[in-house]
Amino acid sequence: MQTKTITIVGMQRTGASIAMALQESKPEFVLIGHDSDGRLLDSAQVQAAVSKVEPDLIKACQPADIVVLAMPAVELEATLRLVGDKLQAHALVIDLSELKGPGAKLSKRYLQQGFYVGARPVFSAETFTDSAANLEAARADLFKNSVFCIMPLADTDPQAVDTTVTFGRLLGAKPYFVDPYEYDVLAQGVETMPGLMAGALFRAVSNSTAWRDMLRFADLPFATSTLPLDTDAENLAHMALNDREATLHWLDALAREVAELRRWVQDGEEDGLAAVLADLDLKRRKWLYERRENEWDESARQAVDVPTMSQHFLGSLGRRGKKDS
Repeated sequence: MQTKTITIVGMQRTGASIAMALQESKPEFVLIGHDSDGRLLDSAQVQAAVSKVEPDLIKACQPADIVVLAMPAVELEATLRLVGDKLQAHALVIDLSELKGPGAKLSKRYLQQGFYVGARPVFSAETFTDSAANLEAARADLFKNSVFCIMPLADTDPQAVDTTVTFGRLLGAKPYFVDPYEYDVLAQGVETMPGLMAGALFRAVSNSTAWRDMLRFADLPFATSTLPLDTDAENLAHMALNDREATLHWLDALAREVAELRRWVQDGEEDGLAAVLADLDLKRRKWLYERRENEWDESARQAVDVPTMSQHFLGSLGRRGKKDS
């Protein structure tokens, strides 16, 4: 059975970029876009990216062969609760929200049929200079030559995994398999911490008695350092408290590094501090280069057998019917 309909729930930057990338693959399927914010659905950019928009969540998901959840983690439970018993028996739900462990548990609670795979698309390194996170920054190559993290559980249907691999390939990304619970712990360091650090920096500076003067000449470094605050505050708090032990681990690690930098400053060791910062800059440049090249040593990992693209998008998944209980 081929995919005839894909529904994307969440039409901000990630969801709209996915729609654009799928459209570039010259699909034979219908793309439905849904978002709880009706203003997004009315935007010309969204309407150009999808075949049609559907403001009703259930109506958007009912006909879908694949449902892509491109939404904040804090909204996932309410969404799955609403559509969990409304999906087709063969439907595949690809959950792209930030937290994979909770997503897996919620899918078992609310999905009465169909298949669930947790995944996470990673932005292309070529887009790092584009700091905007809103719809206007959506682009078809947002995930090109990057990685598409796929986090199946032990009992995940193999055909569902194959279809998810193909989906990531259509975005221009390479599949990367990781344990969902391990992912959540590691992601706290690179997804949750930037928002918390930005909050701490802005709070420290804005609470200064000199803030009224500083705000007049606060420039690009301060703006980019605090940019992670430009996100869903409720979702950031939700992620931080999802695994408090992991968040505290990263906060403690950050506190140690800040204390070390403070020591260099207190001791007046300019050469030492400069050497530390130069070394960190080199390591960051190396990371950026490796992210752009996206050529990692995967010799220890099992090779992925990628199925044919859109003409065999669902493989035999549609014929398997209701998922095993």
